[in-house]
Amino acid sequence: MLYNADYLIIPKIDSLLLLIISLIFLFSGFIGHAYSWKKILEQANFHTGIDTCIASIGLSIFGKYIPGKIWMIIGRSAYISAKGKYDMKELSVLSLDAQLVALLTGLLLGFIGVMYFDGFRLLGMIIISLLIGLCFFIFSPFLHQLILKVHNAILQQKMVLVQLSAKQILKTIPWFAGYWVLWAIGFYFLSASLAISSIPFFSGLGFPLAVTLGIAAFISPGGLGIREGALTGFLILAGLPANESTTIAITSRLWFLIGEFFIFMIGWILHRLHLQK
Repeated sequence: MLYNADYLIIPKIDSLLLLIISLIFLFSGFIGHAYSWKKILEQANFHTGIDTCIASIGLSIFGKYIPGKIWMIIGRSAYISAKGKYDMKELSVLSLDAQLVALLTGLLLGFIGVMYFDGFRLLGMIIISLLIGLCFFIFSPFLHQLILKVHNAILQQKMVLVQLSAKQILKTIPWFAGYWVLWAIGFYFLSASLAISSIPFFSGLGFPLAVTLGIAAFISPGGLGIREGALTGFLILAGLPANESTTIAITSRLWFLIGEFFIFMIGWILHRLHLQK
């Protein structure tokens, strides 16, 4: 492979091979997603195997398509709680922390892409506002104290929540960034397999940005429509024609669904193996 300042040039590679490469990075990203979940659990002294973490991610992966977007967060917590006999409430808060850290790292990578393609005027201030808000919720005790007060007021029960320190959270960020990078590279190869035009390598960073914006849009199950719109806009910003950008953005939804089905099946198989044991 050859490189220049703007493009990763891939000479004489068939589109099917590019698609297969993209799927390898996609599947690897889902395994990395499970590792990031494991790492944030370890920071709170909840120790469990990677196979259990993969099963918890896989079996709850489609919960994000249910309006409200809390079922995936609760689902993976419930699975770990049942397997390790840990407190469900504490695990749910850690799962929320994991989701916020994932949003933070995805937005940071997307912001790099926006800056690279000189799109600050269009998206920069929105992303910065979201980043500031996420940092506030992640690194300050406000969110955890709010959850604690609401829980105690409604259920009339005292609950003590695990809150990770800034140092503990920072230790997990490379793991979250790692799976976003794998997905970004996979998306680049997917785009290269579909596009007629040359694809800038950094266009892959549009995928973490679009996914996080879709997650942030609570009214849209799974970010439907929001992700595709943001991805189309980013690819146009990267220099692709509007028709190619739209095709790639829509196809990426099916591509990612294949990855979600992959991790669901792996999670289901691991769960069945656990039951047999």
